[in-house]
Amino acid sequence: MSKTVRRIRPYGSGDIQAVQSWLEEMAGKGLFFKESGMLFAKFTRAEPKKMRYRLDFCDVVACDIPDEKKELYEQCGWQVVGDYNSDLVVVCTDDPDAPEIYTDPELLVKPLKNIMYKYMACTLAFAVIFFIAFEHFGGTMLTFITARYTLAYYVFACLVLLLLAVEMLFNAVCCCRLVLMTKRLKKGKNIPTGERYGFRRAVGKVLIPLTVPVIIAWVVFMLSPADLIEDRHINDPSTLPFPTCEDFGWSYNSELMFAYESRDIFGSKSYTLGQHGDVFFRTDYYEGFPAIAKRASEERIEQLKTYDEQGYNSVMQGRAEAESQGYEVPEEIPTRIIYEYDIDGAHVFYLCSDHRIVGFHRQYIIVRYENKYIEVSCESTDMYLGDLIPQYIDLLKSAK
Repeated sequence: MSKTVRRIRPYGSGDIQAVQSWLEEMAGKGLFFKESGMLFAKFTRAEPKKMRYRLDFCDVVACDIPDEKKELYEQCGWQVVGDYNSDLVVVCTDDPDAPEIYTDPELLVKPLKNIMYKYMACTLAFAVIFFIAFEHFGGTMLTFITARYTLAYYVFACLVLLLLAVEMLFNAVCCCRLVLMTKRLKKGKNIPTGERYGFRRAVGKVLIPLTVPVIIAWVVFMLSPADLIEDRHINDPSTLPFPTCEDFGWSYNSELMFAYESRDIFGSKSYTLGQHGDVFFRTDYYEGFPAIAKRASEERIEQLKTYDEQGYNSVMQGRAEAESQGYEVPEEIPTRIIYEYDIDGAHVFYLCSDHRIVGFHRQYIIVRYENKYIEVSCESTDMYLGDLIPQYIDLLKSAK
């Protein structure tokens, strides 16, 4: 059996009291600390013995400790055994009466702050790459429930974001612990000993080894193209769950028609239909989550209001400038009609933009009911589409 064994390093350099407790526990199991790297700590196997371990700060590169420092340790009954993650010197003794190596706790404040700055840098780095990944995934919380990604890509993206957030939180918590410890030391108190940190150890055993794989997974995620669920093209508009040009008696060019269905991994579905002919007719339909239907319809309503107001003001300003310069302007004045109301649990929006002076005439209807909404736009017809609103309300209410 090999005399040297490796164990996952469950604590960071800033968890001094937890590291000391862990090394003492391992010695009680016959594993005596030798050295520690980024992920693993090495131990020498021997007969179990009760030991005391302490961590100190000095030049730990290759465990190069000044001779006078070593002599001081030995005079006090302590022996230097190695370094911990190139941040700390590990000393031990089997003498229960050996004096503590910390004679002035305040001397530990400065080196502890250096380690604290490392954790701050790691926290900031993980925060930056988390938000980069979040933006790459979609940039909004709605993306998580409206994403049209394939299941495999969606799960991988969520896993990467979750692990990045956990690593960021882990480093932030370690940094906060160091802040509290430095405050304790400034008050002249010693670092606590003899406590057990089982939960913290379990968390560290998972998260510390995951640091590098998480960063690699982030790189893979950023370099991978989004894997989207493809839209299903629809050739027969009569299969759509809403009225089309044929239902209104309008002819259209089938070669210019486009219609497709979209679904996401949560079962939400949407349809889009565009038909060109006697009129330009378009319908967008969504059925899924009530919050998404509400937000999407509200955003679209605000967009239409802003766009129409800007267009109307631009036309009226052009008329005023033409009149001021003595040009003849058409007697027909551009008009705009907007109304919005709630009825029988449905929210209704209607807009008529009649700017024929610049060849623009379109009507919009948006109706939302519970988890569904429909938007209808029609250009080049004098038919008043407002009469169709009750029909669309009934359509949404009856949809399964």
